[in-house]
Amino acid sequence: MLYPMNRYLLVDPIKEEKKDSGILVPEDYKEEQSAYALVKLLKTNTNSILTEGSKLVVPAHVVEEIELFGEKHHVMLENHVIGFFED
Repeated sequence: MLYPMNRYLLVDPIKEEKKDSGILVPEDYKEEQSAYALVKLLKTNTNSILTEGSKLVVPAHVVEEIELFGEKHHVMLENHVIGFFED
């Protein structure tokens, strides 16, 4: 497991389920991407006050993908967290 340091967080992006509307669109149509993303917090740095397992709202462009030893990891700086959801 990757252990984040220096205010980084290990996160898992939560994908929104897309519903089939039955409407035909052109092949070159690209769906508008949201500026914000929902991620699940997997691992915090040692100084973080955030709770692992929380769902965080973050700007979508700050989530970085790292591939090491054939595994993909997603990290981001804690300073970019906008808010969180409680279950």
